[in-house]
Amino acid sequence: MRLLSYETSEGPRLGRLRGERIEPLARSLAAIGLSPDADLRAVLDAGPDAWRRLAASTWGSDDALPLADAVLRPPFVPSAIICGGANFHDHLDETHRERPTHVEYFLKSPTGVIGPRDPVRMDPRLSSKYDYEVELAVVIGTRARHVSREDALGHVFGYTIINDVSIRDQQVIPWDPGRFQLRFGEGKSYLDSAPFGPWVVTADELTDVSRLALRTRVDGILRQSNSMANIFWDVPALISYYSSFMSLDPGVVIACGTPGGPALGSDVQLGADPYRRSDGVQRGDYVRPGQLVECEIESIGMLANRYLVD
Repeated sequence: MRLLSYETSEGPRLGRLRGERIEPLARSLAAIGLSPDADLRAVLDAGPDAWRRLAASTWGSDDALPLADAVLRPPFVPSAIICGGANFHDHLDETHRERPTHVEYFLKSPTGVIGPRDPVRMDPRLSSKYDYEVELAVVIGTRARHVSREDALGHVFGYTIINDVSIRDQQVIPWDPGRFQLRFGEGKSYLDSAPFGPWVVTADELTDVSRLALRTRVDGILRQSNSMANIFWDVPALISYYSSFMSLDPGVVIACGTPGGPALGSDVQLGADPYRRSDGVQRGDYVRPGQLVECEIESIGMLANRYLVD
């Protein structure tokens, strides 16, 4: 299934995407004992049996509406967003960082979540260096605590896209010559810092994410391009690692890290080495007001957001 949230006259509602049309799921939700206005978090909490019954339902096919006419909301608001950075060689190379010995671990506030097509509101009082980072987002469906790598994927409900919007002049602070202080709180969690969506693809439909292509375009210009095949710590490794520190409950989202190509990788003032690439990726500056950022992951879709001055 591809599950999404969209606006109606009665507020956001859960729908299922089939082709280019959205099937309302209100009657299907009622048939499995949930409120007709239940969101995806409620479906996650209801457990695997409810997911299977929802997938088998046929209610709503006669009431489908065109995707192009819908106003999409975030698929849901995660209870927590756990981020793994420093997970691609090309991103480390361009920022002069060595591969860490352990998974990078920081949290991003769910209050920064916005939906597909929502504007990223840029606050010039906060930053002049708004960036982008396409990342695979893993949606946890069943509680995971101290799980092995071999059992980790059994706890996944599905996958979507997150743009880890980062404000680099808050994240990377020049210290002594050639040395920098990294601040993952100020640089990662603020208003509109987590565009999320456009829908969640369930794990039964997307059974192998290990080689998915990731791309970002800014006003149509390719700025990021890589594959999950080149990640250091894959999805099972991330789930296993994070579950040793905290309980990964239904509704937790893990962001898997971004490949090279963000504007940070071209910012020599912040220690970057903007080496030339031969794969079509073009180096560029930070996002300017009015520019459209499109984060795309193979077999999932595209998350598009325009950056605008608030």
